[in-house]
Amino acid sequence: MDQDQTVRLSRRTLGRLAGATALTGAAGAATAQAAGAAPANSSTFRVASFNILSDLKDSQFKEDFVAIMDRAELVGLQEVQGRGDIINQWASNHGFYAWTPAKTWGREVTVLAKKSMFDRIDKGTIFVCDTGGSGNPPPPRYITWAQYVHKPSGRRITHVNNHLNAHIDDNGHPYDLPRTRDAEKHLRMIKDLVLDKKSNGQVVVTGDFNVDYQDDKRVTYAKFPYTVLENRQNGLPSLRSSYSRIGVTGLPTLGRRRVDYVYAWIRPADNRFMDFDDHHYVFDSKHSDHNAVVARLWMKH
Repeated sequence: MDQDQTVRLSRRTLGRLAGATALTGAAGAATAQAAGAAPANSSTFRVASFNILSDLKDSQFKEDFVAIMDRAELVGLQEVQGRGDIINQWASNHGFYAWTPAKTWGREVTVLAKKSMFDRIDKGTIFVCDTGGSGNPPPPRYITWAQYVHKPSGRRITHVNNHLNAHIDDNGHPYDLPRTRDAEKHLRMIKDLVLDKKSNGQVVVTGDFNVDYQDDKRVTYAKFPYTVLENRQNGLPSLRSSYSRIGVTGLPTLGRRRVDYVYAWIRPADNRFMDFDDHHYVFDSKHSDHNAVVARLWMKH
């Protein structure tokens, strides 16, 4: 086992211990903050976000990939730039749409949808930044999105998937670095895309945002996800993460942190067509350094 593998194992072990310790309190928080059960004239679907470590062996990747695909109907993956052939072949064989853009780093953020529940009607990818720099710079960043018709309701829904630069904060406080400024730009571009797509239906957002939810909520730095995406200064309608809407999960997604998110565009109650119900969880992956987050939503018919 090399040094890097040792570090990853340590993170995962710490994450499991932290999750076990926090589970009881988190369950209470989830009950208190629950978005609520699905209304009678609706149906549910599951959305997952999973960063699958890019240097896994193909056999390890496949095991983690298949495990999450069994757990959701809309899936956003990160760090899968070298896995397009595997993903496309699996999707073709198992009734899923897969959008793996041709550009290598666009393919890093892939989206999939189950054909029995969704019809894909549009898709795209948007270049965000190429921070560069010396040492170990972050790769070029893209936003990948796809628009579907949700078959049970006939409503349109857009899925937006992302991976922000890493090492941009210290416990919720931003580092003064080019990679941080590019991550802030990335968040503004996500928000602009969501505001454009929400006028033509519902929107969900997945991704590895590399900022811990609890740190971000505590610090509320004006250019990080909690403030930018959740538009806390103005209330609904806006994006809300499953952590905000349901409660913080017991198990973190990376080490001790919850950096992987599922968001949904939530409208005021009198005009709401989609929301989280009272169920989300973190799936403890077998091989990747990240765990996946899975949230269930309802769509009104």
